Amino acid sequence: MKLVDHWQRQIRKLRVSLTDRCNLRCRYCMPLHPDFMDKHNYLTPDEYVDIIQELLTYGIQEVRITGGEPLVRPEFSEIMLKLSMLNIPQLSLTTNGILLHQHWEILKECNVKKINISLDSLRPANFASITYGNSLSRILENISQAVAQGFDIKINVVLLRGINDCELFDFIEYAQKLSVTVRFLELMRIGYANELYHHHFISAQECINQLQTRYKMNKINSESDSTAFYFQLDSGVKVGFIASESQPFCNRCSRWRLSADGRLFACLFTQEGISIRNASPEDRHYIYEQLLGMKPIQRSTHVLRPMYGIGG
Repeated sequence: MKLVDHWQRQIRKLRVSLTDRCNLRCRYCMPLHPDFMDKHNYLTPDEYVDIIQELLTYGIQEVRITGGEPLVRPEFSEIMLKLSMLNIPQLSLTTNGILLHQHWEILKECNVKKINISLDSLRPANFASITYGNSLSRILENISQAVAQGFDIKINVVLLRGINDCELFDFIEYAQKLSVTVRFLELMRIGYANELYHHHFISAQECINQLQTRYKMNKINSESDSTAFYFQLDSGVKVGFIASESQPFCNRCSRWRLSADGRLFACLFTQEGISIRNASPEDRHYIYEQLLGMKPIQRSTHVLRPMYGIGG
């Protein structure tokens, strides 16, 4: 059985959260003193294997590991090694990059080739004001190391009007220097970002208009279920935009999300997930059918559940 809903959307991509904890406190994601889930509620490495192994038989082709920040999970290496034995067609990672230097060998051993790195500023003071962290130099060094070691790197930038939109061209020059892809993400009305949206939202089209004052931009074809759309600049840089607010892509979305405590979510913008922990194969089959019916065809305006509880 393939996971295909009434709108003929096939679920083939799974975002897997290893933890809701993080070593940064990005202002659009979480408060300075968040209430994290009890670590005893985390899925064990073997539970991840059981769930994902079954979902592969239902047609899942891509698994992306997320958090919170997945590299702060003590069992990260164990989980990755076990998942790498499942012959997942594509196993990738999203991280803030702070701890990457500790995991090069395990990532290579697990055949992880694609790494998305969240980086919202190239300026130390600005980085600190957004993330409440002072790890920018460590992140930049790890990005350079990742590129040197042959990883396919995408830099994800959540653009905030009046805060880091002044760095738009800086990121293009940075991406050109390192030969990496940079993607600009619209601020989404999720959790704590709801409070920032009115003052700090900036649309992808406004950013494109700014870039066109300096570069010629040629549209690149993307997969039909891609969250991002891409341009090739005449400078050689590949730049992407995830315009989930102004140009939602719900009608072609192919993703489910698995939280660190074993709940499956049909959409990032659904408030509630369904726990599949300790469920029998028969019960899980029924849950999958439920989730297919729960996946919205149109974008919800906002969700109160915090982002860090399910991953980006």
